[in-house]
Amino acid sequence: MKKIFLCFGILVMLTAGVSAQASFVSATTTHYTVWVTGDNQTANALAERLEKLFELFNTYFRFDTTMLKGPLTVRMFADKTAFDAYVQKVTGQAKEDFVYIHYPTVERSELVIFSKADVQDFDASLAHQAFVQFIKAFVAEPPVWIREGFAVYFERVLWDPATKTLSFMENDSWLETVKILQTQNKLVTIEKLLSMNSEEATLSIDVFYPQSWAFISFLLNSEKPVYQRFMWDVIASLRANPSDKDMPAKIKNYFVAWYSKNDADIDFAGYIKNQKTFAEYITEGVQAYTDKNYDVALTYFLSAVKKNPDNYIAHYYLGLIAYAKNDYARAEEYYKTALALGSDQAITYYALGINAFASKRFEDAKTYLNKAAEIAPDKYADKVKELLARIEAGG
Repeated sequence: MKKIFLCFGILVMLTAGVSAQASFVSATTTHYTVWVTGDNQTANALAERLEKLFELFNTYFRFDTTMLKGPLTVRMFADKTAFDAYVQKVTGQAKEDFVYIHYPTVERSELVIFSKADVQDFDASLAHQAFVQFIKAFVAEPPVWIREGFAVYFERVLWDPATKTLSFMENDSWLETVKILQTQNKLVTIEKLLSMNSEEATLSIDVFYPQSWAFISFLLNSEKPVYQRFMWDVIASLRANPSDKDMPAKIKNYFVAWYSKNDADIDFAGYIKNQKTFAEYITEGVQAYTDKNYDVALTYFLSAVKKNPDNYIAHYYLGLIAYAKNDYARAEEYYKTALALGSDQAITYYALGINAFASKRFEDAKTYLNKAAEIAPDKYADKVKELLARIEAGG
């Protein structure tokens, strides 16, 4: 699970000349000025990506962008060493990950990042801290659960540099942790969560982080409109009163006044309990497939793919289900996807061979079966020999 670090409004004095040690190129878009220790292409690409993130964030919050007094500043270093030197000099503290350095004015505030070899880790860190910068640019004192809950919520936003587009799936990497905390009775009440300030959240970070994300997910996805209404009322209040530093307390009081605390806590607990992790979907899908409940298994594995499209297991089982339903074209499609995602080659080629044999594509069947026998002769040589004999005999 990705390690995440909170940034709770660092207020520091910028050391004169600190950025002079590095050579930066810049790019400016509608809402950002980007400084990069690299080339113009890198700066322009990052600025364009940040604009897309800004658009995504604002589809939820609908802030009046004309209220911004200037572009948001982002500074990217080529490596962690240069990042460390800059952040240490500016803040007097070391930071393990990207950091948003906040001042009373947007013009002086900046998001400081560095290049990472791990693309997914870079994507998650950038989306997280870019959201913190985004909301702090519009709201003087956003509730901590809003700021950090949404920051985690957006962490699985992926950038395709070829098409210059974002793809967004809700980040549920904390779901398993939340479910464990729930079984251990460590989750706090909603009223407590709504009232937590930065210091309190930091002291209970192991609970606050996953629960703040889970609460955002609950409000956005609950089947009960009353909770969705609360989310949009909160956002409307932040838009209407962006300078009100008492807004977190007012939002908590609004919740207490209009919602039954006990009912809300029970509904929230039920929501968490009913959410399934990728592993749970796989386990229940395998059991349903074993029991030949193919339609039930199909639902589980399709849900698993939504949770984690890059894992081969669900795709392989979807191939088995399609084969069982005599949908050989779709089965081959799923098997090939599983192969591309790293499934066991021998067993998948054997499945492809059986599938091709069943659909009377005998030449394809020979190719797939021979590959399976070549990769794992001890396991498949005899089986392949028998099937090839049947093919030669006319199927």
